[in-house]
Amino acid sequence: MSRDVLIQVNHLKKYFNVSRGILGHHIEGTVKAVDDVSLSIYRGETIGLIGESGCGKSTLSRVLLGLISPTDGEVIFEGKKMNRKALKEFRTRVQMVFQDPYSSIDPRMCMRRIIEEPLRIHTSLSRSERMDLVLPLIKQLGFDEEDLKKYPHEFSGGQRQRIGIARAFILEPSFIICDEPVSALDVSIQAQILNLFRQLQREKGVTYLFISHDMAVIKHISDRIAVMYLGRIVELASKDELFSDTLHPYTKALIESIPVPDPRIHTSMKPLEGELPSPINPPSGCPFRLRCRHAMDICASSIPELREIKEGHFAACHLFDGRS
Repeated sequence: MSRDVLIQVNHLKKYFNVSRGILGHHIEGTVKAVDDVSLSIYRGETIGLIGESGCGKSTLSRVLLGLISPTDGEVIFEGKKMNRKALKEFRTRVQMVFQDPYSSIDPRMCMRRIIEEPLRIHTSLSRSERMDLVLPLIKQLGFDEEDLKKYPHEFSGGQRQRIGIARAFILEPSFIICDEPVSALDVSIQAQILNLFRQLQREKGVTYLFISHDMAVIKHISDRIAVMYLGRIVELASKDELFSDTLHPYTKALIESIPVPDPRIHTSMKPLEGELPSPINPPSGCPFRLRCRHAMDICASSIPELREIKEGHFAACHLFDGRS
C-alpha cells in the first residue's frame, strides 16, 4: 500500500553569494547551503534530520517554510507547488518550533497574546472564539487559565518551550518543523518535551520534521532519519534500519558518537577526524572523502548520488556502486 506524501522536495538548492568590499560588489564565493536535496515526507510520520552544525539543516527548514526562496528546485505541498500565491494558505498549515525558548517568544507579550497571535493574523475569530481554542490547548500542555496573564520571564525554560509548542499547534497545522527544540533545555526537561511531541502527534495526526545534531534524540523521536552532510543528504532510512545496518561512513561515525551512560561499558568509538569543510570551498567529488577512512580514487572525482541500496534505504556512497 502506497503512503500519502504530504511534502515532496525535488532537487532543492539554496546558494548564498559571499561578497566583500564596502558595497559588496565583489563576489568572493558561493555557499551551497542546500545542494540538490530530494525528499518525500509522508503524512503522520516524524522524519529526523541529523548532521553537524553548518551542514544546512536549518537552511533547508527555512526553504521548506517559504521564509527564503530556493535557488533551484521545488517544494510540493499536498500536491500543490509552492509559490507566492499559495504561500499565505501554506503558512496556516505549516508551523515551526524554534530552538531557543527565550528568544523565540516576545518578552513584551503575555502568554495569551503569544498563543493567540497566529489566530489574530490568519483567522477572523472573535476574542471569545479564540479563547475557546486556547484554553483546552494550554490545559493539555499543563497550564492553568491564570497562566495566560503571565509574561515569559515568569516561566521556566521548559514552560517557555511549551508556550512555543502551543503557538505552533493553535492553527492545527498538518506539518511542523522542530528546529533543535530541546537542545537548550536540561536533559530531564528534554524527555518531557519529546514525550509531549509524541503525544500531540498521536492525538492530532501532525507530521514532524525534527532537526537535531544529537543522534540519541533523533533515535528516540523519529520514524525515519535523513543524515545531512555539507548541504546533501547522504543516507535515508527507517530508524530501525539505519541503526541495524548503517551504510554511510558518516552515519556510522555519528552513531558511534552516542555516549553510553555506564562507565563499565567500553565502546569501540573512533572519533571523527577533521572538521566540516568550508561550504565556500568544498572538496572535489564526495564532500566527506577528506574525513572518510574508506575513501577511494573515485571519491575525489565523482559526487555519489543518493540511491536506493535496499528497499527504503538510501545512501550516497561509492562503496555501494553496483548495488541497487
